Amino acid sequence: MLQIGRIHIITDTHVQRRYSHYDLVRMAIEAQIPTIQYREKFFSSERHLAELRQILELARRHHTQLIINDYVEIAAELGATGVHLGEHDISIEEALRKLPAFAIIGATVHTLERYRAIQHLPIAYVGVGPVFETSTKESGYPPLGVEGLRSFVEAITHPVIAIGGITPERAHLLFTAIPRLHGVAVLSAFCSASEPIEVARALLNSIPEKE
Repeated sequence: MLQIGRIHIITDTHVQRRYSHYDLVRMAIEAQIPTIQYREKFFSSERHLAELRQILELARRHHTQLIINDYVEIAAELGATGVHLGEHDISIEEALRKLPAFAIIGATVHTLERYRAIQHLPIAYVGVGPVFETSTKESGYPPLGVEGLRSFVEAITHPVIAIGGITPERAHLLFTAIPRLHGVAVLSAFCSASEPIEVARALLNSIPEKE
């Protein structure tokens, strides 16, 4: 199974309309972000498929992992690196039947009970959040904060990707406070930034150097 990146940039064109998905991916790649999640909650083949093909071609040229949120059939058809699934999306078991064997699957968990129900499955990483207040997605769960996230990381054996209100400064805080945290996923702080490339580079710099 592929090693998942420690910084995930999530593309979105609803929190902002200055940049397209392709623009956001191009800037993340320029900053050398290893893993990008394509997130389009209102995906339409007519409106988005051609752009997504271009995005995947760009990602392949630069050896960047491209994960598609939710749309398993599209990911399988286009040969994306993998998919990310929320708790209310298609089941992981069904996704496994539709995806090639080498595709990776990331899964959101909001409770440890949910994690225990899926931990036996071949998932690559677990998304946990929201860590901080966020307006981009209503999960129905209160922010975990640093200590709440720590309790998840300590109980989960898979790599944990923290999400929700994360900025470069908060990423540095989390990596410092929770050494076992694998990574962070960032949407608004990147997509809505005046200089997204600089934000992406700051996120990469938040990763502690190996001792």
